[in-house]
Amino acid sequence: MDKLVEMKQAPEQQGAPEFSLTEILIVLWKGRKLIVGGTVVVMILCVLFTLYTATYKSEGFYQFGGAIPVPKEQVMAEKDKDKEKEKEAPPGIALGDYKRYVAALSSSGRFDDYMQQVKLNNDPTVQELRRTLIVRDNFSKFLEPIYPMTKLDAKELMDTAKDISNNVIGLRISYQATTPQDAQRMVALLGRYTMDSVIYLVYSDFLRSKHLDLTSKITKLDNEIISNKERLESFARKGDTLRKIVARYPDAAAQGSRQVVSVTEDNARYLSPSTQLMSTEVDALMANEAILKAQREQKQNIILREYYDGAKATLDSSKSGEAVLLALEAIKENVFKKRDLNDESVKEVFNMITVDNQKATAVYLEKSRFIAGPTLPESRTSRLSNSLLAGFLAGLAFFSLLVFGRSWWQANRLKMAD
Repeated sequence: MDKLVEMKQAPEQQGAPEFSLTEILIVLWKGRKLIVGGTVVVMILCVLFTLYTATYKSEGFYQFGGAIPVPKEQVMAEKDKDKEKEKEAPPGIALGDYKRYVAALSSSGRFDDYMQQVKLNNDPTVQELRRTLIVRDNFSKFLEPIYPMTKLDAKELMDTAKDISNNVIGLRISYQATTPQDAQRMVALLGRYTMDSVIYLVYSDFLRSKHLDLTSKITKLDNEIISNKERLESFARKGDTLRKIVARYPDAAAQGSRQVVSVTEDNARYLSPSTQLMSTEVDALMANEAILKAQREQKQNIILREYYDGAKATLDSSKSGEAVLLALEAIKENVFKKRDLNDESVKEVFNMITVDNQKATAVYLEKSRFIAGPTLPESRTSRLSNSLLAGFLAGLAFFSLLVFGRSWWQANRLKMAD
């Protein structure tokens, strides 16, 4: 009976082989050289790969120093004194303008033009950045817009948030390169490139239509001068006629008005000749003042057109917004060197252009700047310790399985052959 029971149990034991920890350790110990050597090789390869592909990430916060585009000064004194003073433009760039600027500076064409202008088109790191720009929307990886408030801030502030503009007030710029110095340098370059592109686009939008606008204003003022001259001649003829009437009827002219009359075009003729004569002289005086004012504005607009034409020519010959902005002072000096600055109308235009240029320089080149960074990274984005650990685990797992596989093959190859 005992033998029969053993015979029945034997197949069951053969169908359910048992693995012991001792056997596993024996197999691993026999293959220890392969496991240790292979794991070390994998760790070395992981370290070499990490060193070869290691990158350093630099970051910086670029602040916009005021309202962009900068509001222009008005030359002509046509403002209504009773009108409430307009609110100062909020700082930063409106979201619609920001998207338009980013779409332009993300293009490889604009990037190539600027790098050629600053003579960096052959820089290897710049070429790497250009290859990244070729892929659509990749530029957004480097620039992150910063707003005055988040959605959470708006919920907390409630009504106060409605009065606060949510323009883009700055950019968080980041870039990864193979060396810390290249990463820092490229973040600084991206900040300069972004601001330069914004300046270029602002002046491109403004200057391309300025010649036609000023020419149209000059023509309208010319028509206004012609119209007022015709009115002035009409008032002169009317005044001569009224003087003859007053001379012909001295008693009627000397007689005072005995009733209050509302003066309109229809009933003005019922006033006394002397009263009408005074009214005509006042109208003539007003028409003459209108002529002088239109001539003054026309003269100023002619000067402005010459100045903006020079600025437009500079814009067409340069691909750098900063270069155009810095050239405006020289253009101004060239325009006014042949004009008399003692003339108040000329001096007013000179001062207005000077204020515009100073304000633009302050906002675009001085106040708009990095207020944090670009940082010089001290450590790689991927650490060697992580690479070593990953290499150790991967090597240990792979070569342990390889040892077990080799042991199984040696134990079962004869059975498989049979």
